[in-house]
Amino acid sequence: MASESHLPAIERALTRYLSSDRSVLDAEDQAQFRSQMLRRDHEDEGGDVVTVDQVLVGVSSASYVKQLAAMISVWYESRTNPLLGSMDTTEPKTIEGVTPESSSRDRVLGVSVDVVRAFVAAVNVREEGDTCAAAMSLVDQLGGVRGILTLLGFQQTVGSRNVAPLTLHQCLEAFTQRHTPGEPLTVGARAFSKHCARSSEGWWGEMKGNDAAKNARAEAKVRELLAGATWKNVHSLPHAHATMEIRNALGYGARWDAETRTFRGFLEPPMANGHETKWRH
Repeated sequence: MASESHLPAIERALTRYLSSDRSVLDAEDQAQFRSQMLRRDHEDEGGDVVTVDQVLVGVSSASYVKQLAAMISVWYESRTNPLLGSMDTTEPKTIEGVTPESSSRDRVLGVSVDVVRAFVAAVNVREEGDTCAAAMSLVDQLGGVRGILTLLGFQQTVGSRNVAPLTLHQCLEAFTQRHTPGEPLTVGARAFSKHCARSSEGWWGEMKGNDAAKNARAEAKVRELLAGATWKNVHSLPHAHATMEIRNALGYGARWDAETRTFRGFLEPPMANGHETKWRH
């Protein structure tokens, strides 16, 4: 768990940095990235301390700047890179058609704890200019935007994009949009009703009842995926926008368009000849 002693100063410094026009210059859309990192979907967010596993596994309800501050605080307090002392120690799963890369993870793991301790010492001074410069220096050491995403638990693969992920609230908001204006069935429930028969093992469960029951069943399943995601990525599919993709330990998952913030659909575990079998297994 992140110590609370340095968290406020770390989060303030990161917030100042991400509020600056000089930050995240390597993001594809700098304004979008800053906005997503700083976005707070809950006014009372400040209460709970975020743990490393809450950052690396699942999509947390905390803002991304709060998650980043928690990771750096743990790094400082434990003197151990948080990517090593967590459930994220295993190699990323291989996803069909996605080639993993390790350059960003290697770079983040190569950052000395002395760099982190120097950053925390600087931000505790409480002078705005110095703290912003200290945050900029730390992010540079991490490898810029790509390093931020890696420290937040997002995979790097061939095709990964320097685009900010959606928040938990945005994922659920997109999922629960009405498929047809004036009709109760949601976008997510419609996708779920077409998809749930694909697993012969019954992982998705059955889709029964009226539209309200279908909406509730579909939302429960996507919440389960969002809470248990062990693989998260923002990457490009052929001829498509940047896509936020999540998968659980069994390989089941879901996708959102990270640019239009719309729900794209559910995913089966990677399998040979998946397209030919229409992902039925």
